[in-house]
Amino acid sequence: MALPTIVTRTSKGSALTFGEADANFTNLQSAVLTVGDGSNTTDIALNGSITFSAGAGISVAESGGTITIANTISDTDTTNFNIGDGSTSFNVSDSETINIAAGADISVSVNTGTNTLTIANTQTAGIASVVADTTPELGGDLDALGNKIKNPLFEDYAETVYNIGSNDSPSISVSNGNVQKVTISAGLSLPAFTDASTGQSVTLIVYGSGTASGTGAYKFAGGNKTLTTDSVVSIFHDRTTYWTSIATDFQA
Repeated sequence: MALPTIVTRTSKGSALTFGEADANFTNLQSAVLTVGDGSNTTDIALNGSITFSAGAGISVAESGGTITIANTISDTDTTNFNIGDGSTSFNVSDSETINIAAGADISVSVNTGTNTLTIANTQTAGIASVVADTTPELGGDLDALGNKIKNPLFEDYAETVYNIGSNDSPSISVSNGNVQKVTISAGLSLPAFTDASTGQSVTLIVYGSGTASGTGAYKFAGGNKTLTTDSVVSIFHDRTTYWTSIATDFQA
């Protein structure tokens, strides 16, 4: 509200004229009270009235010239937060505290000045290249997925020996291993490898005697197809032919 202009005898220093007295009353009559909400304003005459309307959750009361505006909503919020790791979860209410614990190679710190939580990896950096690891170790099987391993130097290695069992017409799969063994009763009929690929080889330890034979793609060194009680049959496949040699007469 802007203050109305009032001329007093003290400020004038002499008696007021009728016009000055009337002007004082006119100025008082024209005075207004400005009410606003921070963005909009409204002028209310001095003889007007201001009415407060209560909204949702608000009460307005007047007593002895005092207006009381109060919140009538009690805090009954029971909101829960669901926290999980993708497989297991649990609920935390809005009145509880969530504690985050550090794990292996993980640190957790809180800055109360900035109200920030920092989760960091404390693990030291690994090697940038496999070449930098001069003593590499495998924690499981190495699958080259058909890629070449060039210029290796093997030392102190062993090959698995796959047991075919008793069968005069065995099925040979190189995926079972390059060294296999079989027991025969009368002879040995050699098949094409079930997963034949150029450059594959199989060493077949044969228990039992008889005569070896093979598909048309088999060729036997020296034409020897005789198997004694214990024999070693070496087979190399060059995509078209199974080059086969039979070693016998093993003695103690």
